[in-house]
Amino acid sequence: MKKTTLLLALGATVALMPSVSKATLIGSTHDFSSGTNGYATYIYGGSSQTYNNPCQICHIPHKAPDAGLTHAPLWNHAASQNSSYVTYDQGNSATFNALNLTVTLGSSAACLSCHDGSVAVNQSYGATAPSQYGSTNGATAFYVPTWAVETAAQTAGNYVRPSGAGPYLGYNNLTHMHPIGVSYPQAKTADPTLQAVPAPGTTFAQMLKGPSQTVECASCHDIHQVIGQSSTISHDLIVDLNNAQLCETCHQQ
Repeated sequence: MKKTTLLLALGATVALMPSVSKATLIGSTHDFSSGTNGYATYIYGGSSQTYNNPCQICHIPHKAPDAGLTHAPLWNHAASQNSSYVTYDQGNSATFNALNLTVTLGSSAACLSCHDGSVAVNQSYGATAPSQYGSTNGATAFYVPTWAVETAAQTAGNYVRPSGAGPYLGYNNLTHMHPIGVSYPQAKTADPTLQAVPAPGTTFAQMLKGPSQTVECASCHDIHQVIGQSSTISHDLIVDLNNAQLCETCHQQ
């Protein structure tokens, strides 16, 4: 009888647990292996080799550079050719500047190494080729500039998605996109309209990055699809945009 009761209790516990599907980068928009998004020819050390390993374009298990360069683990990708970025706080936003927040770009630097268009998607940090403007051993350099990053001279209006071989140097203006590199607890102290600093272990807590709990690109986008919850919106969003759910994760409005 005791054994039956125990089994029933265990069954009820399992039934009450949330179902978790295996999340993965494989087959996603950031899977650059052969047969998916066309960047399988991998550039490393001046030679081209083909890997069906979607992880290795971004990460490498041996001889990775200093993590401080990108604030990303075992980062294998070439760093952006932009030495710095103009962030939202420098964009003459009276409201944001009045908070006197300190902005220090964290893991977003890793995302921008591809998304500002200054470096080929398939170029490793140790590559001596292909050059910025060409290819080597049949390996084409792929450049992916994004609409969110503008040239330093540009202002709000029509965002730029340039086309061609790249690279797109000087796309370092982030003043017209959501602030990144900001410590959320620091922002909450300055701005009482923000939601309370989340408890450890919550989805919200996972969205804030590093010991300073900063807001980064990965605060909204989860390319590994590990903590992503949104089922109806693209761009690997962690929380759905519908009904302002994503915005109200941080903002009380």
